[in-house]
Amino acid sequence: MGSLKTTNKLPPPLPLHLVEAKIVVALEQHAYLLNDGRMAYQALSCLVRPEVGDHVLTAICQNDTGYILHILQRAEPKQVQLGAPGASEMRIEQTRITLNAVENIALHSLTDVEVTAATGVLSLNGRNLFTTVQESLVQSVGHFIGKAEHYLLEVRQLLRMHGQQAIVTAEQDMKVDGERISMG
Repeated sequence: MGSLKTTNKLPPPLPLHLVEAKIVVALEQHAYLLNDGRMAYQALSCLVRPEVGDHVLTAICQNDTGYILHILQRAEPKQVQLGAPGASEMRIEQTRITLNAVENIALHSLTDVEVTAATGVLSLNGRNLFTTVQESLVQSVGHFIGKAEHYLLEVRQLLRMHGQQAIVTAEQDMKVDGERISMG
């Protein structure tokens, strides 16, 4: 038996040059002017948004188009912004995700924010909890249990409580005050 020869010819590699540069001007649509006079675009995989003054690693492709692949150094990296150029949505999928902040975590949206624990527990723990709602607050629960040192409720128009049975008890005094009190 003779030997089989395969002639899988690979195309020649594309000319690609890696260049270190510094961003001098931020242009529109994730484009940047570099200190060597070239223009480069933020690569999709470069998730940290480049800023003026950043020392970057740039790939110069065959058609002389430059792409910022990586930010090597930033003078004062106090804040970084994550974003994929051209993408309208960013998703993170993993079995577990943890966000830790020593001081503050803020979630902002112009429209909707949704937090869901479909089959688990949603826990909110804090020293203080403030809720401000402009229009409606709707709660629907199977059982509601609340404990408080003091509970103050102020309603401007109508307060209605209804139940199959209702029990109101006080260990000391109970006061019911109004212009007219109807019972029964």
